[in-house]
Amino acid sequence: MTGGRGPVAWEAAGPEEEDRYREIIRDRVENSPFYQHMGLRVTGLGPGRATFEMPAGRHLWNVGGIVHGGAITSIADAAAGVALATVLDARTERPVTIELKLNFCAPVREGTLEARGRVVQKGKRIAVSDVEVTEGERLIAKGLATYMIIASGTAADAEGPAT
Repeated sequence: MTGGRGPVAWEAAGPEEEDRYREIIRDRVENSPFYQHMGLRVTGLGPGRATFEMPAGRHLWNVGGIVHGGAITSIADAAAGVALATVLDARTERPVTIELKLNFCAPVREGTLEARGRVVQKGKRIAVSDVEVTEGERLIAKGLATYMIIASGTAADAEGPAT
């Protein structure tokens, strides 16, 4: 299974969990026009963890000639939100971003951005994930995201997830 262009590294405990991960990629990545537009792809999934890649280049530059902070924030939110999705019941629960704080540590012009999201805490209604965005060995951004866990099929779900 791929997250768009290459193999995905699984940390699945068995075939059932691997099927859940395939469903997450299909539902949250392959069916997302925004993720496709940004070139986001999943490169790894595990319980409470997700890794994404995104090509960085001129198409994402701001007027200063570096990758726009909104593009970096997008890959950070994707990795943190999908990390949470790995520990939710996909039939009944969906994460919606309610807050995202990102510290930009270094500018980037081109290369491949990698975001690694990890669930820090999950309650019944609120969850927190942290995320790092790197380009090679260089830390580009570090953040913390808070999500509301909503029931699938709610009005907010019909409008689409924020992640």
